[in-house]
Amino acid sequence: MAGDMKISAALARRSAVIFPFLLLIVLLTLPAAGLSANMVRMLFLTAVWTITSLSWNLLGGFAGQVSFGFAVFYGLGAYSTALLMHAGVNPYVSFLGAAATAALASVVIGLPTFRLRGPYFAIATIGVTEAVRVVMNNLDITGGASGYRVTEPGPFRPLEHYYTAIAAVAFAVVVSIVISRSRFGLALRAIKQDEDAAADLGVNPYACKLRIHAVAAALTGIAGGIYARRAAFIHPGDVFAFQTGISILLMPVIGGIGTVWGAVLGGVTFGLVEQELVANFPQVHLLLYGSLLILIVLLEPNGLVGLLRRLFRRTRGDSGSQNADQVFWGRGGLEGRKL
Repeated sequence: MAGDMKISAALARRSAVIFPFLLLIVLLTLPAAGLSANMVRMLFLTAVWTITSLSWNLLGGFAGQVSFGFAVFYGLGAYSTALLMHAGVNPYVSFLGAAATAALASVVIGLPTFRLRGPYFAIATIGVTEAVRVVMNNLDITGGASGYRVTEPGPFRPLEHYYTAIAAVAFAVVVSIVISRSRFGLALRAIKQDEDAAADLGVNPYACKLRIHAVAAALTGIAGGIYARRAAFIHPGDVFAFQTGISILLMPVIGGIGTVWGAVLGGVTFGLVEQELVANFPQVHLLLYGSLLILIVLLEPNGLVGLLRRLFRRTRGDSGSQNADQVFWGRGGLEGRKL
């Protein structure tokens, strides 16, 4: 029995290494399969959403800090990229500028708000989002409520935007995995389980939350910049919208909060399903999406990853061993308050 468990864990560990590379190869070769321009656009938007899902999961899934304010970093990344590109800066350098701007904003926001706990922190992030949106609506340099047109010389290259988004997703996955397996990730897990106990053990919750907040904000800023470059036009009512922040929060919850692949699965599910619902049911898409979310939360609190984990165990006919599942899927945020 013990030998079978070790073999299962070893196979899962090998699959956890091979599967991401196979998935990346498929995504890179998909455009060569003759995908339509609309499908490439959908996959691009799905990739952007997946980056934001992974980003939020670093703070909300790993450290247990529920934030409604990630639209701030998404919007700041979009506008930073737009302004830098308008000044003649290379787009990819502009993405770095977007990451730096978002990370700086995360420190400014986090310094006062991380002194709050529970629902007070979440409420504070809502207030920050609305305040930033109002300010951006009245700034002349960003075009105010009229929006800002992103200028870039040369022809429009949708495949370049697609590959940029896929590369950013891969980078966000690597960052998430490295953090989850590091001592810093252990500190975040301790903070999520019991902040006071973590402090007694020598962890500085305030500093750790500021650091992970900055990393998450930087990745979200990059996602906003990638979106702004392809969209070629942005306005505060879109990138700073409260609904944008809600969407970023919901994706890892749908996929499986606290797990890397749960955040990826949530981003993919939201990106594809949301776009299809908007296209086919424009009047009731929010109702349908909300109903889908309620069903997921009620039937499987660990999200889609929890559902896949259960199916994986039944397929193997071994419901007692969890080591292989944790190696392949990661640890869910609702399982003993672990990652």
